[in-house]
Amino acid sequence: MNNPETEIIKVSTGRSQYDIVVGRNILQKAFEEIFQEYEGHKIAIITDSNVEEIYGNKILQKLDKKDRVFILCFKAGEKSKNRKTKEELEDRLFELGFGRDTLIIALGGGVTGDLAGFIAATYMRGVPFIQIPTTLLSQVDSSIGGKVGIDHPSGKNLIGAFYPPNKVYIDLDFLDTLPNKEIVNGIAEIVKSAIIKDGKFFTYLESNIDRVVKLEKEFIDNAIISSLKIKADIVQKDEKESGLRKILNFGHTIGHSIEILSDFEISHGRAVGIGMAIETSISEKIGILKSEDKERIFQLLKKSKLLDISFKTSADKIIKKTILDKKTRKGVVEYSLIEGIGKAVYGIQVDDEIVKKSLAEAGLS
Repeated sequence: MNNPETEIIKVSTGRSQYDIVVGRNILQKAFEEIFQEYEGHKIAIITDSNVEEIYGNKILQKLDKKDRVFILCFKAGEKSKNRKTKEELEDRLFELGFGRDTLIIALGGGVTGDLAGFIAATYMRGVPFIQIPTTLLSQVDSSIGGKVGIDHPSGKNLIGAFYPPNKVYIDLDFLDTLPNKEIVNGIAEIVKSAIIKDGKFFTYLESNIDRVVKLEKEFIDNAIISSLKIKADIVQKDEKESGLRKILNFGHTIGHSIEILSDFEISHGRAVGIGMAIETSISEKIGILKSEDKERIFQLLKKSKLLDISFKTSADKIIKKTILDKKTRKGVVEYSLIEGIGKAVYGIQVDDEIVKKSLAEAGLS
């Protein structure tokens, strides 16, 4: 798909290569390309109940390949990202006669992409899949990088695989259907990418975050593409998170704990926003971040509306949850923290008392 209205970001790792196609009003063209490239495949579009209600019939009506295209739907929400839902969708694939000649399309947000991608990784020992993310959060984060999986009662994303998509289509027109809370949810990952890797982009966001949040096209498009390039660059250098890619976890160690302890009432983006604030505070307390940089980060998080939420729990509960996080090594939590705006570090062990002080300052305990 090459036209003046699209931008193609290439992701090339040691074992995979795929394109991220970004543009507006590209959905129809995307499906035309998919049907041409996967002419001999049976196609399963996996989506959630919210997306299916908005787009399901529209998509099927536009397709002339109904005999080999099926929409498989599950109940929307993080609570569906589990072994039971995966099993039910896999059973449905077998019932419909899907074999090795299967293509799975993940049409939806992060839950859909993680779940559908994990099914693709394990069904018939691996079939191709394509990401068509419909939320801002999934467009700038979970749809690229190849992390797929499901949650476990012990924690988020504890069962899964690294299984990169064959292609990603990001239609920015999907954003027009999203409520404001979903926009804010996605802004967290955009802000994170600037904090960890690009000081110039951070300065741009400081001046323009209001316009980004309001979805003014020039500003939201630039923010998304800048964020995608940052993540693509990191993933290319470290596909399986053995080193550098760990910086993408900034804000997530505390953030995932907040998500789980809130029973997912606090969305991923907002939880990560709070997590970034706490982990920024930790960075200052251990002496690696200047106080003026901490204040700049806090101001941007506030302007992004990421801290406009209250949540109370005990510090001990949060710390206990962090120990169950997949980033823990030998029973010790390893944080990704900030040495300066645009410079992140990983594998940092932090004393529980410093974590508790940071949580107390934020009013979480």
